[in-house]
Amino acid sequence: MKYELILFDADGTLFDYDKAERYALEQTCRQHGLGYDQPLLERYRAINSSLWRQLEEGMIISSKIRVERFRRLLSEIGSDAECDWEQFAQHYLSHLAGGAWLIDGAEEICRYLAPYYKLAILTNGIKEVQISRFQASPLTPYINKLIISEEVGYSKPRPEIFEYAMKTLGQECRSTTMIVGDSLTSDMRGGKDFGIATCWYNPHGIENGTGLEVDYEIRRLDQLKDIL
Repeated sequence: MKYELILFDADGTLFDYDKAERYALEQTCRQHGLGYDQPLLERYRAINSSLWRQLEEGMIISSKIRVERFRRLLSEIGSDAECDWEQFAQHYLSHLAGGAWLIDGAEEICRYLAPYYKLAILTNGIKEVQISRFQASPLTPYINKLIISEEVGYSKPRPEIFEYAMKTLGQECRSTTMIVGDSLTSDMRGGKDFGIATCWYNPHGIENGTGLEVDYEIRRLDQLKDIL
C-alpha cells in the first residue's frame, strides 16, 4: 500500500513525555515546598492516566483534568491545605511546556519521511503545552500540521478528530492514511474505527491484551522505513 498522510501521536511517540512529566512534577513540588520521590510520581501517573482515559471515553474535558489531577494527588498526601490547586497546576504546566525532549529517532524519522509524505501530529494533549513543546523542538520543519483535541473539540479515539485532520490536510482517501502512536485505546482504536491504517509504537514490547488487531507494530521509530 502506498501511503500519503502519516498522523503521529505526540506524547510517548515523538516526544519523551515520561521525562518531561517527571521533570515538571519534581520542579513544581520543589517550588511549593513539597517532598518529591518515585512513589509520588507513580501515584500522580496513576491518577493522571485514569483521568485521560475518562477523556477518551468522553466523560471529562481536558480543562478539568488540568486541576483535578492535582486536587486528588495533594488531597491524598495531605497537602491540600497548604497548596492552591490552581496555582500548582499552572506551575506544573509551565514546567511541562518547557520539556521538549524527543523519543530516540523521532527527528531522524520525520526528516526522512518529510520529502515523501504529509506528516501531522494528532494529540489529545493540552493546547499551550503542546504548542510550546512543538515550537521548541526540531520537528517544526517536517510537520505540516499540529492538531490538538482541545482546539478541535473532540479527542481521540472519536472519529470527529480524524475527520477534522483529513479535511484540514486535504486528504480524501482513508486507505492511504496511517496513524502511528503508542496508545491502543486512543491512537489504534481511533484509527481502526475510522478506517485508516494503524501502526502501534510499542518500544517496551507490551502484550496487546485488548483484542484490537493493528496493521503494524514497531519497537523503534526507524522501523517505519521498512513499512513505508
